[in-house]
Amino acid sequence: MPYIQDHWLGKHALLFALCVNLILIRALILFADRYTLPPYISDRIPALIATVAFILIFHGVVFVWQVVGVLRATQHQSSILANIWTVVTYGVIGLCLAFTALSIAASFRALAPERFMPVNLTELEDARASQYALTLSSDATRIHVTGTFALGMAQRLAALLDQNPEVTGIVLHSDGGHVYEGRGVGFLIRDRGLDTYVFEACSSACTTAFIGGVKRYLGPDGRLGFHQYKVDLDYPVPLYDIKGQQEKEITFYRNQGIAESFLEQVFLAPHTGIWFPEGTELMEAGVVDGVVE
Repeated sequence: MPYIQDHWLGKHALLFALCVNLILIRALILFADRYTLPPYISDRIPALIATVAFILIFHGVVFVWQVVGVLRATQHQSSILANIWTVVTYGVIGLCLAFTALSIAASFRALAPERFMPVNLTELEDARASQYALTLSSDATRIHVTGTFALGMAQRLAALLDQNPEVTGIVLHSDGGHVYEGRGVGFLIRDRGLDTYVFEACSSACTTAFIGGVKRYLGPDGRLGFHQYKVDLDYPVPLYDIKGQQEKEITFYRNQGIAESFLEQVFLAPHTGIWFPEGTELMEAGVVDGVVE
């Protein structure tokens, strides 16, 4: 193609070659390299072949074409800023090279053999279930939820509620866990018309479950903790939108009658910290309906 040949020969304007042919195309390539990895290619050998081919073509041939064309374009500079643009060009090439090397290293880490070990689904479900406990109270009117919100919790809680239709409330004690499970438990509690209680601490994903309650109560020592979400994985998660997930929680909170002034603060604390509002603030915002012993 003439376009490819023109860039290779340095015929494009330096600014265009630098911004479009190098920076933009390299950014698209670095974004696209995840498609040779799980979950898009689940088997290791095909994923390894696809990754090596991708690296040879796009981090090899295409990158050489990008760099050579940009360097040749610098030779046609005649303005008094030519030297400055040359320095800028070498700096951008260095950054692109660094990001490309990091991307290649991350790809091969994601292809480590231990990441493709066969998974026993029964053992996986048991391992997840071991992270939390669902305990029916002695009078069979409440279910105590403790531990981490792991995948499968909402489904197991639904089954326990089906077996015990006299349950009217859920007691929560958790530092959080999986965002989807927190939301799933919150929807389940809301749809079943249950009240929620926190007598100790309920943070992160647990707060979404708590806000699902028709009536929401704190004990004298109960605390609710809020912070931003994070992706706690070692491999790339395609198109995972953390901000979008937080917006879904805000919408759920709003539908549960939480004040707008409170919603503006829910995700201000970074994921490395946590915000524990005072009881009076929770009451005023409609998060909590009362304090009970």
